[in-house]
Amino acid sequence: MSARITFSFAVLVLCSAASADSPQPLKGALKGDYWIYGGSLGDTVPPTKNDRKVAFTFTGPLAKELFEQIGPDNKDACGAAPDYRIRDRGDLSCTWDKRDGYVCHFGLDVPKGKSTYGSIC
Repeated sequence: MSARITFSFAVLVLCSAASADSPQPLKGALKGDYWIYGGSLGDTVPPTKNDRKVAFTFTGPLAKELFEQIGPDNKDACGAAPDYRIRDRGDLSCTWDKRDGYVCHFGLDVPKGKSTYGSIC
């Protein structure tokens, strides 16, 4: 009986420790903007049924979380400086600066259902 109690206690402690170390899911309101366009970000045209993209910009806790997760800083990116840090991974780009804090951008090519850039340099 004592072995069962000891084993049960050990399992309980290990499960508690494992769940304490694992990150909790995040959920919250999204703060940001979007822009619907056709063409490319550098040369936009009105969107059409076959050429419709959405550029998303968001700020706040989610932008900070993603900025921290996708590091390291891209020191070669245009505009990068000690007071303006840029991190990117794939089509996701996040920045931090003293004035605006954390900001992330990504895009969606709607007809293709694929991600795309959400900002240009």
